[in-house]
Amino acid sequence: MLHKLATIALLTTALSAAPQRPAPAPVADLIAGYTEWMRRGAGQAIDLVAVDLDVARQELARLDPAAIVVPETLSPADAREQQRRFLTSFALELAAVGSRKNAAAAARLIEWACPYVRAHTPQNDFDRAWQLAALAALEGGIDSPMLHAHLDHVQSGFGSEPRVVLARAIADEQFGAPAEVLTRSVASANLARAKEALARAEGERSRASERAIARFREAAKIESIAAEATLRMGHVQFRAGRYDIALATWAGLENRATDPALIFLVHLFRGLAHEASDRIGPARDSYIAALRVSPGAHSATMRLAALAFIHGRGDDPHPLVDALLRNDDPRRDPWWSYYAADWRFWFPRIQHVRTFLATS
Repeated sequence: MLHKLATIALLTTALSAAPQRPAPAPVADLIAGYTEWMRRGAGQAIDLVAVDLDVARQELARLDPAAIVVPETLSPADAREQQRRFLTSFALELAAVGSRKNAAAAARLIEWACPYVRAHTPQNDFDRAWQLAALAALEGGIDSPMLHAHLDHVQSGFGSEPRVVLARAIADEQFGAPAEVLTRSVASANLARAKEALARAEGERSRASERAIARFREAAKIESIAAEATLRMGHVQFRAGRYDIALATWAGLENRATDPALIFLVHLFRGLAHEASDRIGPARDSYIAALRVSPGAHSATMRLAALAFIHGRGDDPHPLVDALLRNDDPRRDPWWSYYAADWRFWFPRIQHVRTFLATS
C-alpha cells in the first residue's frame, strides 16, 4: 500500500512539474501579430495557433475592425479598406490552419468573413483574390452543401469567373463522392452530420451526377478550364458506369491539357474505365502511361500490381508493392487530392491575397 501511495505521489509531482501547454492567445492578439507580420513583408514563417474556429469566429464578430492598427498617414477611407483586408485575410488564413481538424467550422469562419468582401463596392482585385482563395479552402473541405451555399452568395459578383463556373459542377460532383471520402471530410467534426450527408448523397447521387455532367459540359466551353472540366465530366460518367462514353469524353485530352496532374489523371481514369470493361491490355498501358507522368504514384502502381496479381498480366506484383511501401509519398499522386479540387491551389492563392496586404 505504501509503495502504491509513493508511486501516486511521484506521478502527481511529475505531472505538476511538467510544462503546461499555454492557453490559446485571444484572437485580437493573433490578428495583431498577423498584421505586424505582414508589415514586415511576411518574410519569416508565422505560427497561427490552431484555436477553436467557432470561438475565433465569435471573438472576431465582437472585434471592432477600427481597432486593427494601420499607418496613421492613411486617409480614413484607405485606413478602413486596409482594416477590412486584414480582417478578412486573417479569418481566411485561420480557417485554413484549422480546416484539417474541423472543415465545417473552417467553412463557417469563411462564411462569416465573406459578407465583408461581398459588400465592398466596386469589387476590386483583392476581393477577387480573396474569393478564389476562399474557394480553394471550401473545396478542400469536400462538403457539397456548404460549397453550394457559398457559391449562391458570390454568384452576383463573381458568377462569370471561370473557377466559380467550374466550382458549381465540382459541388455536384462532390455530392456523389465515394462514401469513404465524404465520411473522412465531415465525420471528424460531427458523426451525425456525416451520416446525414451520406444518406442524402445516396438519395441524390444520380441527380447530382446529371447536374455535374451538364455543368462540366458548359464549363468546357471556357478555354482556361476546358481540360479540367472535360476530365471531370468523364470521371462522373465513369462513376455512373458509362465507361465507353467516358473514354470518348477523354479522347485526346492528354494532348490538350498542360497541367501534369490532369494528364496523370486522364491516363489513370482511362485505365480504370478499360479495366471495368475487361480490356486488361489497354488498362495496363494506361496505368504505365500515368506512371510516366508521376513515377511511383500510389493509385496507378496499385492498379498495375492488381492486374498482375489477378490476371497474370505484366510483371510480378510483389516488387511493385514493395517499392511503394518503401517510398509511399502521397504528393506524387494527384488522385489523393482529386475531390478536394482547388485546394491544390491554396498556397499560390493565399500568397496572392497577401500581396494586396503588403501593398495596400
